[in-house]
Amino acid sequence: MRSRVRSFAWVIVSALVVAGCGGTDAAKRGVEEFRSRAAQRSYAEIYRAGAAELRQGTTEEQFARFMTAVDRKLGAWQSAEEPAWNVMRGTAGHLVRLTYQSQFERGGANEQFLWRVDHGEAILLGYHVNSPLLAAQ
Repeated sequence: MRSRVRSFAWVIVSALVVAGCGGTDAAKRGVEEFRSRAAQRSYAEIYRAGAAELRQGTTEEQFARFMTAVDRKLGAWQSAEEPAWNVMRGTAGHLVRLTYQSQFERGGANEQFLWRVDHGEAILLGYHVNSPLLAAQ
């Protein structure tokens, strides 16, 4: 009887872990699309495709200036390790945060993407990048 309870508990825990991972694939596809548009310097497309919360926090012009500065100081994105992720579900919806240790043309950076996943589609809520190279003139 005890082994049945353990087996049942293991199945429940496994199902919860798998359910909690939901949305990471959609978010990763969103990052690929973001990187593709950023490589083309299509910052307006990234901005317009973002969530209302992104657009309420910054203007299109501010976003484009920020992305231009990132490109100028870090250079082209080259690679990243598999991201750390966090999945949250609440009143704001189904949110997925992906954190990458990325390599750019001029050095490394920590990138964090926050997505809302709705019906399998990732919508950008926020993009944060941190690197000592960004503080340099």
